[in-house]
Amino acid sequence: MLSVSLMVLACSVQAQFNPSPTLKIGDPAPPIKVETWVRGAPLKSFEKGKVYVLDFWATWCGGCIASFPHISEIANKYKDKVHFVSVDSYEMEVVKAGGDIISAVNTFLKTPNGKRLAIDVCVDGKANIMYENWVKPLRRQGFPTTFIIDQEGKLAWIDVNLDNLDWALQQVLAKKWDNNKAASIMQQRDAIEDKFFKTFQEKDPITKKKNYQEILSACESLEKQFPDRKDAVAFYKVMSLNELDKKRVPAQLEEMAANPLSKYINLDDAAGLTLRRTDLTKRDYAAIAKVQERLLINEHNGTGHGGKTVRCYEELSTTYDKLGDRSKAIGYIEQAIAIATLEKAAPGQIKKLKATLSRYKTPKSKNS
Repeated sequence: MLSVSLMVLACSVQAQFNPSPTLKIGDPAPPIKVETWVRGAPLKSFEKGKVYVLDFWATWCGGCIASFPHISEIANKYKDKVHFVSVDSYEMEVVKAGGDIISAVNTFLKTPNGKRLAIDVCVDGKANIMYENWVKPLRRQGFPTTFIIDQEGKLAWIDVNLDNLDWALQQVLAKKWDNNKAASIMQQRDAIEDKFFKTFQEKDPITKKKNYQEILSACESLEKQFPDRKDAVAFYKVMSLNELDKKRVPAQLEEMAANPLSKYINLDDAAGLTLRRTDLTKRDYAAIAKVQERLLINEHNGTGHGGKTVRCYEELSTTYDKLGDRSKAIGYIEQAIAIATLEKAAPGQIKKLKATLSRYKTPKSKNS
């Protein structure tokens, strides 16, 4: 499971945080000004009445590359309703090496990874005008970053994760999306996230506890304002409760698992960081199992968060072993072995999985 420090990187590769963001949901979309288009017809402006998605990436961004199949699939789903544009930007390593950005992008798009991106592609170029106007003014400055531009030419959605892109597009296309509401949720969530990262690194236990109480209160306040968007702060609520009121953690984990808007990265981290506790009860493990089973549903597992993978099945088997349910533990470790064998995993990994299966099948002694 990811640590919190790695979670930041998972959300935004090489992200930097802007203390004074000047671009937010509801603002008019900045203009499109790129060096060239390497795939698709050039888009010069946003036409009123149409919906657009701009996805920023770079050839050095592993998280961006992992998301290519996901965004390509969504683009195909809405091909007649939404114009998708992939914006290559901030290729500073290419510039430093004395290379040509356009050539580097064209070469990359011919690689197996590049071929997984099936939407129009433009290149920001040396001047990085798109980065300066679109990404730099945000609170989180990094890649990948994805925008939805609505029928009025305004920013309706900004995120570094695609889990909710399909849902948001449905709302925007149906004209049910509320930019003011989305902006308020984003602003409050960002403030909570800032507080959380500072608190996680806090050394003074009294200050730490006080901060977690403030985070919990802020989460509950947002939930009261927007009861249909509990997903926005659920992870921070779980982490606060792990510090303040552990008996409430299982119910919160189960609520996350049941919420269709829960992001897989948040589910993954909520389960993983809760598992760090040394005082977990059977009730905790049962709730963690529900989160881990929800993670299996993620069909876009290239990002490393969920999916029917060896890791997910192995973690589920461990959780059910802790619960004392050997039948399910055996079933899940057998799934892990089957996938590892199919994927031709390292012999050592398969040997380890089979050793776990053997242990599960060995009857427990009366004294164990």
